[in-house]
Amino acid sequence: MTSISPLSSWNSAPSRTSSITPNRADAASPSPVSTPSSIVAFSPESVNGSSGAALPKPPMVWESATRDKVSEAMTKSFSSYAFGGRFSGLGAAMLGQAKLGNYNFSQAMRQPPPSTTPNVYGASAIAPGDLHGNGEDRVALSITTRSGVEVKLSLDSQGDGLAVNMTTSGDLSDAEASALGDLAKGFQDAIDGMGQSTPKIKLEGLMQFDQQVLASVKLHAEVKVRGEPESVQTLDFQADGAQRKISFSGEAGTLDLKVDASQLNTLGSRERQAKALDSYMKQFDQAASRGHGDAGLVAMLKDGFTALHSNTAAPQAATETPETGKWRLAAEDKSILTGLADFSASVSQTVQFSNPMRSAEKDGFNYEVSQKTAQTGASQDARSIRQQQQSKLSASFHQTLVPGVPLRLTTSTESQNYTYHQIEDTASSDAQVAYKDGKMVKASLRQEGSQSEHVMKYFMGKLESDKTTPGNYSVLRDLLPVLGPYRTGELGMTPEKKAEQRQQAMLSLSDDVLLQSYAGQSIGLWRADVLPGEGGAAA
Repeated sequence: MTSISPLSSWNSAPSRTSSITPNRADAASPSPVSTPSSIVAFSPESVNGSSGAALPKPPMVWESATRDKVSEAMTKSFSSYAFGGRFSGLGAAMLGQAKLGNYNFSQAMRQPPPSTTPNVYGASAIAPGDLHGNGEDRVALSITTRSGVEVKLSLDSQGDGLAVNMTTSGDLSDAEASALGDLAKGFQDAIDGMGQSTPKIKLEGLMQFDQQVLASVKLHAEVKVRGEPESVQTLDFQADGAQRKISFSGEAGTLDLKVDASQLNTLGSRERQAKALDSYMKQFDQAASRGHGDAGLVAMLKDGFTALHSNTAAPQAATETPETGKWRLAAEDKSILTGLADFSASVSQTVQFSNPMRSAEKDGFNYEVSQKTAQTGASQDARSIRQQQQSKLSASFHQTLVPGVPLRLTTSTESQNYTYHQIEDTASSDAQVAYKDGKMVKASLRQEGSQSEHVMKYFMGKLESDKTTPGNYSVLRDLLPVLGPYRTGELGMTPEKKAEQRQQAMLSLSDDVLLQSYAGQSIGLWRADVLPGEGGAAA
């Protein structure tokens, strides 16, 4: 992942020497170019005079004279050089003000450059308010209440200034103000995640918004990465009662996540969802290990995937008329479903060309995974339910021939000792049930997977071997004997025993329907930053 280096441009320039020192009398004379809305904050040096010939530190310029928790947080965080430090505590402080009824405010601060002419009022023409919406690093949060009031927050930072703003399109009720305040920690966690040297997606707190009071939450964060060349990392997040989205873009690659929670009748219990999430976390790790994916991007995939699947509505009882979703689903119907809302996810790692001798070889990692559920049929008694899960991995990477010795490929043939791997894997799961006249007439589960690894081995620049290792599996199960109205082996059983056996069969089936990208295979974890001799092993 890309590391965000300290911003040297945020260091105030060293003061130049001067024999002139300001005093209170000098400060009393207004400057004709001062901005009426700007407030000058005196530093101790500018008030009392500096010793010797040193020039006093220029006074901080403020947009507003108001001093509250937000202004205090700005003062504390301003000296930080990094994105995360500059906005430290600010997001929480802003939403904390909303809970106190203060939800329309604007504040900005700016550090003027040193000057040999200590006219402190002349600096106010810098207009700190101009920072709003123009920061090199910025965060914007938009929350819409169910009553239709839109609340907007923005944070902007650049080398010499910091600005925050919060507005509402109307009055907020006590419940709405309280719901906003409850998101303070989640908002700050999201900011702090993007501010780390290796960015992280920390959105689970924001995902816990009160859906009875708030209709939607949107977040945009933009971080300037100082380096050669400079670049920008962005994070976008959007969630309402049914749709959730995450999009990340940076030097390491891109990430896109979407969750459709509109079909409430397909959702499983919390335990069922937790089991499905755990299964997908393992598969993400397996794909990353097999394809040598970027650890930071895969971590964001796992954190974002978990966050978007949190705070879903409680599952409906089978006898209720579904609020969303076409049919009432029986326990047998739900037994073929994962319990998760439908989703799509993709990770694309930035391609690297690490071998100057063979430009056709590249290092990359692309992974996609999805779930789609369809409810069709002319009536409840003629309904059909089908859920499809799919995954695809395309990856390529270079690996050293000598464990523990880092690979350094150059134009020299002596460096050309390596294996080049190309991975192409797919997996799918297709489960469906169908009814006629209220009775189940079809129930099936098809699972398929294929793996292919092409490995070319070079020694001293010469190709020594070229091998492709395939792998395939396919399973088709008829589930009617398990779920259908007429089941074998029940003759002579009591109704209680039949119900118990049926329940056990459906519990077992709920595990079987989960996508198996690498069925029956053991794939060890791979870490790019750990050498085999230090406890890591190459896949």
